[in-house]
Amino acid sequence: MSGHWSADGIAAAALFGVTAVGVCAAALKPAADSGRVAREGGTVFLPLRLMQGGYALAAPLVRLLVAAGVRPAAITWFSLVPGAGAGVAVAAGRPGLGAWLLALSGVCDLLDGAVARATGRVSAGGAALDSTLDRYVEFFFLAGVVWFFAGRPELQLLAMAALLGSFMVTYSTAKAEALGVTPPRGWMKRAERLVWLAAGAAGAGLAPLAGRPAWPVLAAAVGVVAVFANLSAVRRLAALQRSADGK
Repeated sequence: MSGHWSADGIAAAALFGVTAVGVCAAALKPAADSGRVAREGGTVFLPLRLMQGGYALAAPLVRLLVAAGVRPAAITWFSLVPGAGAGVAVAAGRPGLGAWLLALSGVCDLLDGAVARATGRVSAGGAALDSTLDRYVEFFFLAGVVWFFAGRPELQLLAMAALLGSFMVTYSTAKAEALGVTPPRGWMKRAERLVWLAAGAAGAGLAPLAGRPAWPVLAAAVGVVAVFANLSAVRRLAALQRSADGK
């Protein structure tokens, strides 16, 4: 069992190392001119500058995918594979591996939209597919978290609250856009949720190497998502209700 945790801990440590290098590179990289990033904005949970730097770092890979003729929908469908694998890994007690797979799914989520914009293939159908598969990825991962928290019903409920908040942030945003209402910029959008959940899983993988239990680290990250995603959804729905009532 110790070898199992050691391997997972090494994977988690490697992810933190890669992330640290990426964050430093993103902070130094000239900001990418992304309309999507400008529209969504940043928050205390994921600063705008890091989001812009992330898009700038991804630009060479986007150009490579465009040159290879990879279709955005293919990237979107592929994102489901590591996303589902992340949930299975966490459920199997390998949160460090789960963090890697969730991060890979998140990178695919960034790339499909960037490739679509670069090739002029942005469409309502592509956006609907992307949003739908994103929900499946979040369900798979948080279902794995629920399994990971077996025997701790209070933490399983916390993970379900995080899933509810994640879905409601997306639903309230989509509902507002359908009614022609601009939703307020809130917390815990898709990118922020991925960052916090992946960080929590990586921390859970790393904790046993320091002689600490894994579950409190993952529970803390899931709790942040649960609280602030639901608060964000309530704020968005309240703004939508006021706008619909003409107030």
